[in-house]
Amino acid sequence: MLKQLLLIAVLVAPFAHAERTHLEQFAQPELCVYKAKLAAAGSWMRIEKQATTCDEIKFLWHGDETDYEIELVKQATCLGFEMGFDPIKTGDIAYLDCMAEK
Repeated sequence: MLKQLLLIAVLVAPFAHAERTHLEQFAQPELCVYKAKLAAAGSWMRIEKQATTCDEIKFLWHGDETDYEIELVKQATCLGFEMGFDPIKTGDIAYLDCMAEK
């Protein structure tokens, strides 16, 4: 139960503000940290056998997400799931890759 709450907290953290900030508004460092967290969560889901494929990862949505947000969250989480590293290394790689993007 605690592990499931941790995943939910990682995925919901950017939306905890009273006025919701959309991912489109994030500066690159903020967005890269968020992607790294999602990748680490995906890696954790693989290691803990919470899912056997990316399609089995369960996402909880608020209902007002943009298509961009939904795609970004799914893509970053699946990338981490498929990397095959521990969550910390996965998050580090995802962050560095994201920061290298222009």
